Amino acid sequence: MRYPSPAQRLSRTANLAIFLGLLYTVLHLLGSLGLLHGYHFPGLVIALGLLGLGYGIRYGSSACLYVATVVCAGLSLYCGALVVSAWTPYYMLRLLLSTWACWRLYRAIPAMRLLQQEQAFPLPMSQYGAFFLRHLHARPRRRGASAR
Repeated sequence: MRYPSPAQRLSRTANLAIFLGLLYTVLHLLGSLGLLHGYHFPGLVIALGLLGLGYGIRYGSSACLYVATVVCAGLSLYCGALVVSAWTPYYMLRLLLSTWACWRLYRAIPAMRLLQQEQAFPLPMSQYGAFFLRHLHARPRRRGASAR
C-alpha cells in the first residue's frame, strides 16, 4: 500500500478547507437571498475566513493551519450543541463535516512542520489543475478587432 507524501497530505487538507469555505460561502449567500433559512452574516464571515485560511495553508502558513484547526473545532462544538438541542440529519451532517475537517487539519500539523523545514512552499498544483492549465494555454487564440 502506497501512502501519500507529506506534500500530498497537506495539499489535500488545504483543498478540504478551501472546499468547505466555498460550500459555506455559497450556502450563506443563498441564505442572504432568502432561499435558505438559518444562514446569517457572521457565518458568512467565518466561511470566507475558512476559505482564506485554506489558501494560507497552501502557501505554507502554519498560523493559518492552527487557526483553521481552532475554527473547525469551534464549528464542531457549535454543531454538537445543535445536535444535542434539536437532533436533525442536517445538524448531524454539519457536525460530521466539521469534525472530519478538524481531524484532518490536526493530522496535517506534522506535515506542515516537515515541509517548512524543507522550504517546499507553495505546494505543487494538483493533477487536475495542471491538466486544466495545459488545455487553457493550448487553445488557439482568436485575433479580434482590438488586436492591432
